[in-house]
Amino acid sequence: MIASIVAAVVLGPQAYNPTGPKLVFNMDGGKSFTIATDAKGSPKTIKRVIELVKAKFYNGIRFHRVEHWVVQWGDPISKKSIDPSSGVGSGGSGKGDIPFEKNSAEFLRGVVGVASTGKGVGGDCQLFIVKKDSQFLNGDYAVVGKVTKGMDLIDKLEVGATIKSVKIIEKK
Repeated sequence: MIASIVAAVVLGPQAYNPTGPKLVFNMDGGKSFTIATDAKGSPKTIKRVIELVKAKFYNGIRFHRVEHWVVQWGDPISKKSIDPSSGVGSGGSGKGDIPFEKNSAEFLRGVVGVASTGKGVGGDCQLFIVKKDSQFLNGDYAVVGKVTKGMDLIDKLEVGATIKSVKIIEKK
């Protein structure tokens, strides 16, 4: 018991390395970022995100929320407007919410979650990436995966940055 407590203190939180399909988000301007998805920890959520990627739902979507600790995208309203008065941030895919999938992963820098209307509520299509450790979200929002490439791009994003296309890389 004491050895495991000491190990947890010395080693810190366990590394989170999701092994599901990777999503490569190509941005206007030629840069990209990659997310490794967590198909085991959040299977229904990942299934929805993959369906939306295959339907090209995210193509043309703009980042509507950029703060010092988080970026968020996935609202179809953002294709027309990112003005807060347009209701951006409240739109969905039209497929309805997915049941909430609690995951043991911590919201540390680079972890991706699904936005929802509140703690412990399933989401739909809007995703967010934490730029700073945000453990206050742990257990309250479904974890989608983790950025494995392009965190430097995420750090520099501005409101209105546009996703050109998304590619799925399946594990073989």
